[in-house]
Amino acid sequence: MDAKYLKEYIFENNHIKTILSELGMHHIIKHNSGKYFTCGQPNGDNPISTIVYNNENLNVKAYTRNITDSFGNSDIISLVCYIRKCYFSHALKWLCDIVGLDYYTNPDEELPESIRWTRQLLKMMQYIDEEEIEVLKPINEWILSYYHQQPILQWWQHEGISLNTQAEFEIGFDLQTERIAIPIRDELSNLVGVKGRLFLRDPSNLLSKYMYIEPCAKTHILYGLHKTFKHIKKKGYVIVCESEKGVLQLWSQGYKNAVSIGGHSFSKIQIEKITRLDTTVIIAFDKDITESDILIECAKFMNNINMYYIMDKDGLLEGKQSPMDDTMKFERLLKNNKYTYTRS
Repeated sequence: MDAKYLKEYIFENNHIKTILSELGMHHIIKHNSGKYFTCGQPNGDNPISTIVYNNENLNVKAYTRNITDSFGNSDIISLVCYIRKCYFSHALKWLCDIVGLDYYTNPDEELPESIRWTRQLLKMMQYIDEEEIEVLKPINEWILSYYHQQPILQWWQHEGISLNTQAEFEIGFDLQTERIAIPIRDELSNLVGVKGRLFLRDPSNLLSKYMYIEPCAKTHILYGLHKTFKHIKKKGYVIVCESEKGVLQLWSQGYKNAVSIGGHSFSKIQIEKITRLDTTVIIAFDKDITESDILIECAKFMNNINMYYIMDKDGLLEGKQSPMDDTMKFERLLKNNKYTYTRS
């Protein structure tokens, strides 16, 4: 769900009072011919501590609370995040449920067919980024029944992924493609794709190590966030890996505050989702990613984000090895080879 579209829908359909009531706000009163509402916080005594403006931005002024989000916005969405103590995506989903919208609605579907066709044509001509076209949609849970669900992958144990972790993340095996099947869930825990990883990597094999068995809007995903969010908030930092495997390895090692972006380049949507975690970020990419490449990725984030990156300047890793492949090496890297990103 696009936040701008959702706020416009709430405004145009006069849902503000209903939302405030569902939030538990009290003394909700409309003022100045409906230009704004005043109300009190659920756990506050002041009946006019909060002002909600009845416009397309749904700006909120909270005199006794700091509800401003990571982007500096103080609106109906950040108010929901504050009151319900939830992540941005959960706030959007809650608002959608209140006003009767499908969280996974694509606003483009409401555009005239001619405009949708034009956007598709622009995509083919590569004038529009892939992530602007990709749509995140849940898929049927029964799809997982195609894959062996029991944690039988003893081979992955040798790569640092325990059987308990495999079971926790529903790792299976696809007999047809002979790949490890990794269910991809979004931060709301809904199944949105299945990624396949070659079971055994033969250097002479030209097949890609990873492929999507069930298609997924990959630029929208922070893999593992549905399980790691509470640990990220508790620890106060998030470890960002390239691959889903890294998240599983760290989980097995007791580091349950990691996510994967499925590569080494952040999409705009992934940047927004990480920023909205409102926490310190530690980038832990593979050995073959240069420091200059990592600095380019760091520069995509806002100035107010505390960022660090792991760089193996002591030569602990080999080849394309990732920091997560060896527990002892990872801990040494995290302690001695973690560098602060500073903007020039």
